[in-house]
Formats: sequence, structure tokens, C-alpha cells
Amino acid sequence: MIKALIFDFDGTLVNTIEDLKDSINMALMSNGFDKQYSTEETKNLIGKGIRVLCTRALNYCPHSIEDEENVYKSFYEYYSKNQINKTRPYVNVVETLLKLNKSKIKLAILSNKKHENLQEIVDKLFPKNLFDVIFGKKEEFDLKPNPKSLIHILDVLGVNKDEVLYVGDSDVDMITAINANVKKVAVTYGYREKKLLESYNPEYIIDDISELLKII
Repeated sequence: MIKALIFDFDGTLVNTIEDLKDSINMALMSNGFDKQYSTEETKNLIGKGIRVLCTRALNYCPHSIEDEENVYKSFYEYYSKNQINKTRPYVNVVETLLKLNKSKIKLAILSNKKHENLQEIVDKLFPKNLFDVIFGKKEEFDLKPNPKSLIHILDVLGVNKDEVLYVGDSDVDMITAINANVKKVAVTYGYREKKLLESYNPEYIIDDISELLKII
């Protein structure tokens, strides 16, 4: 019996791509780089946190470690002030989560986004107390796909591995679930192609988050 759902955030619950794109393009421009990423190109930069995003964004040209640090600082400063300009929950997300909550299913978020940024977005875009656990990047835990943060959330929720589904849109999410030995649900509307997600043999593949209601 499934008692809890743990969700990735970017590309799974909310569409953050436009704000991320605007932030990395601003950070590059303000540091003298001429590259401007499209929405589709930005999707390929995402998955392992902001620092990796900024490093990947600079890989198109020769650059130094100092360049990476400067772009990261510029990105974080801008994004922290503009992270919900265009960011919104995907279709049916809020409604589905409310139904799951009403059914006594425990809900959690596990993201590689900085915890402070994650918490602020959740507070502004979702009903209060909808989630039992909100878990972003913290110094004492390695980023996904390291499974320790996911396993920690299981302990906090008080559920076993066979009582949870992990829901995500990326290869990082699928690997995280595999590493933690929990069942995985791949969503096809996020930042990675369905073919890639299928290669990880998820127990479920859904095109709309409301399909979780049938699975549960």
C-alpha cells in the first residue's frame, strides 16, 4: 500500500524553465559572455543544482574557475529576486495534490534547488501545510542522485521503501530512486524526453500528474 509520494520539484511540480533561462542569460551577459540560451537549451543545463547549471552554461567556450564562480554569484543574486516571475505549477498539480492530501497520502518534495529558494517558491505557489516535508539542497547532504536525502525523508515520514513512490522528470530522478531502491514514476511533461526516461524502466510513466490518483 502506498502511503507517501515524494516529488522532484523543477520539471515535475512546477515549470521553472523560463525564470532559470532568464537568470542564466543575465548572469552570462553581465559577466561578458555572449551566449544566450533558448528554452530548450536551458532544459539540458538543469538537473544537478545551480552550480552545475552555471558550469554547463560556460562549457561552450574556454573559461576559468573564477568565471564559473562569478556567473554563479550573478545567477543566484538575480534568480533569488526573480524566481517566480514566470514560474507556475503544471496543469492539475495543485488539484491533484489536494486530493492526495485529503486521502491521507503523505506528500514531500526533494529538490537539488537551494532549500531557501525552494521554500520561498512553495510558500508562494502552494496552499499552506500541503507538504509534510520540503527538502532542498542542504550542506550536510549530497545532491541527488545520492540517495541519502531521499532515505532521510522516508525516516521523517515514517514509511518503508515499499510504501512510497518517487516522482520525477529526469534521469537524475530515476537514478536517485534506483539508488534508494524505491519505485519510480516518470512524468513526460518535464525537462527530459520520454525515451530517456523509459531507459530507466520506471514502474509508471504518466503524461499528467492527475494519473497518480489512479495509481494510488
